[in-house]
Amino acid sequence: MKRCALIMLAVCGLVIAACPHVLAQSDPAQNWPAKPIHAMVPLAPGTGGDVVARLSLNALAQTLGQSIVIENKGGAGGTIGAGQVAKAEPDGYTLLFHSSTHVIAASLYTNLPYDTANDFAAVAPVGSVPSALVVSPSKGFRDLKDFVEKAKANPAGFTYASAGVGATTHLTAERFRLSAGFNAVHVPFRGGGFQPEIMAGRVDFGYSPIATSLPNIKEGRLQALAVSSPKRATALPDLPTTLEMGYANSDYVIWFGIFLPARTPRAIVDKLADAVRKTMEQPALRERFAGLDVTPMPMTPPEFDALVRRDIVANAALAKAAGLKPN
Repeated sequence: MKRCALIMLAVCGLVIAACPHVLAQSDPAQNWPAKPIHAMVPLAPGTGGDVVARLSLNALAQTLGQSIVIENKGGAGGTIGAGQVAKAEPDGYTLLFHSSTHVIAASLYTNLPYDTANDFAAVAPVGSVPSALVVSPSKGFRDLKDFVEKAKANPAGFTYASAGVGATTHLTAERFRLSAGFNAVHVPFRGGGFQPEIMAGRVDFGYSPIATSLPNIKEGRLQALAVSSPKRATALPDLPTTLEMGYANSDYVIWFGIFLPARTPRAIVDKLADAVRKTMEQPALRERFAGLDVTPMPMTPPEFDALVRRDIVANAALAKAAGLKPN
């Protein structure tokens, strides 16, 4: 009996040695990607986030040697598009490119069809962008202090625009409002098309990513009073941060990152993360990002996952303090 067992083991060893490709096929990342990848971008077309997504994903496709088909699907704070990815086949051929709106939705939508923390595999962030608090020049604000004084003196409260309930532009404004201590009425828009309303003076202010607001700021159609990032923005070096102006805990940075469905094999997650890292190091892409004030955020998948989980908790506290609810 023992002799038979030894013979069988020897035969198995010979078969494995003769057919190493059998073992290679057990590695799901061995031939990935072997076909085009579907990228869900739950951000409005033409917005700053969409621009960052397309630059990143087009460069990533070159790194991978495979095409990436981009689909914009906004609505409900990005939860519709994200929900489709959460339920997609976890084979590495459906990815989610999202902003930090992804971690805000968990605090605002009580019946999400997915678990933000556990139904996605965090792959890598591609970068972060600062936002500028912008107003119409016709409002006549001298600076941020003057703006806050007039906001506090307005019993009805100023109005502020955002790209929608739960959008990063919504939370950025709320974080500053709470820090500065004034009332404001939220005027949500679908996507990033709210700048004309601010320029016309129909809405008092809003936070807009510098990537999309910079042309209007430079041409005088918008007046920027401060930036939301902890440090000054490269594109607007003379503009102070809200922290510099004395408003504690008012900073808020928008990040963009890539996710896969949670059950995607770890080998594919790691292979995609490595491809993202290589892509973000390309000089041409870094130059394009610099022009949009996108700051690289090199992180491993576990580090990005930890950031996501921390942000979910932090945004839940902010949403509760501000009494935010979806419309």
